[in-house]
Amino acid sequence: MKTALTTPVNSNQITQTSQLIPTSTTSIENPSTWIRDRYSPTEIILAAATLTSLFIGGIACVIVAITGLVKTLVPLMVSPTREKKK
Repeated sequence: MKTALTTPVNSNQITQTSQLIPTSTTSIENPSTWIRDRYSPTEIILAAATLTSLFIGGIACVIVAITGLVKTLVPLMVSPTREKKK
């Protein structure tokens, strides 16, 4: 003997599933679109990292060049003053 639970269906009751499931307003684009349109988040991060490292390297080169210039010029500027005092 099989017994099944049945729920009486009211003919006036209408269920809309779209109201029961919350919809998300954010959409995720297909990664192939990012690659094709050349604005992939990964590419942007890599480009930013590369440009940042080049910028820091450029600043380091300028600092080294100025330090070398100061090391060269300071002894030349100090030595004539020592000779004048003698």
